[in-house]
Amino acid sequence: GAPVLKNTAAYNLLDLFVGSEGTLGVIVEITVRLLPIPYGASVTGLATFNSMQALTSAVQRIQASGLYPSMLEALNRVSIEALDQYENLDLGARGSQALLIFQLDVAVDGALEVAKQELQAAGAVKVDVTADVERTKEIIKIRQDVFKAGAQYGRLIVEDIAVPLGSLATVVARAEEIAEKYQQRLLLLGHAGDGNLHPDFILESTEGPIPAELDAAIAELLTYVISVGGTVSAEHGIGSLKKKWVDQQLSPAVVQLQKQIKQVFDPQGILNPERKV
Repeated sequence: GAPVLKNTAAYNLLDLFVGSEGTLGVIVEITVRLLPIPYGASVTGLATFNSMQALTSAVQRIQASGLYPSMLEALNRVSIEALDQYENLDLGARGSQALLIFQLDVAVDGALEVAKQELQAAGAVKVDVTADVERTKEIIKIRQDVFKAGAQYGRLIVEDIAVPLGSLATVVARAEEIAEKYQQRLLLLGHAGDGNLHPDFILESTEGPIPAELDAAIAELLTYVISVGGTVSAEHGIGSLKKKWVDQQLSPAVVQLQKQIKQVFDPQGILNPERKV
């Protein structure tokens, strides 16, 4: 680190430590840079679609339009049903199968019109956009409450994947096919703007081991994600549960390199052992 905005004199240890899950060292102090709130009015909205595939098409169109949204959150039919029941809403009106929540930090002239055009061109059934502070809070709360809404049905087994944006629609379809194949209820949501999805399986039983059929569903999904160039862990980390997938996702050369780096920083193997590598 340095008190300047650019610095290439040293190795970038910051990026090496971010995501290392305590395997390379203990972080005792963090300095963050604060940014001012962007000048201008922000707008928030939601759009409903007849399918998750239409929603992912809308995401790709918006990103290619030059709008640069700060939020693009996707929710599937099960998520919508759970939220309608949990918050007494009517998001699933007219048979909506997918919901997109979006936000523009600064809406320049013409931005709303472009957003609406792209959403409708992708098949949006309904588009609701607002600059009102209270209505914005209501829309944001919908996304914040989705895990609580899903948990009313039972225990959530939360997955965390990311895929190339061009593969987003096919991965979404495959996830729902796998859930149906193994007769699992799937709460599918995620940060669609960066290809990060959370396929969350719902177990009615709140205790006990994960059933074999759910293990099989997760294994098939993660194998497919790797096959399209995705990752089995986008932001939640590897930990112990996903350690077995590291060798499948990474090449032997990369795995060996990670072990060598671990040896440099932790020659005695005492820092969060049996994780990451």
